[in-house]
Amino acid sequence: MVRFHSTLLKLNTMKYITILDFEVGKVFQYNVSVDMKTSYKKYKHWNPDIECCEEYLTGKGHNLKNCEWMVHSDPKIITK
Repeated sequence: MVRFHSTLLKLNTMKYITILDFEVGKVFQYNVSVDMKTSYKKYKHWNPDIECCEEYLTGKGHNLKNCEWMVHSDPKIITK
């Protein structure tokens, strides 16, 4: 289950999706703002709600039953 506060999900701030994919044992981070520009016909509207995010991740080849993901505004990865 994915939980997030809807007021934080604004088009201009939520530009990244990070996904922990247990099926392949890797962590992926997508810059959605870049993908929206290059794939405009497929993703005409970026609305970071659950349905739009899941459609995007499925389109990237992820099996959502074996993943955890979140949307966020900062691309920094902490590796401590």
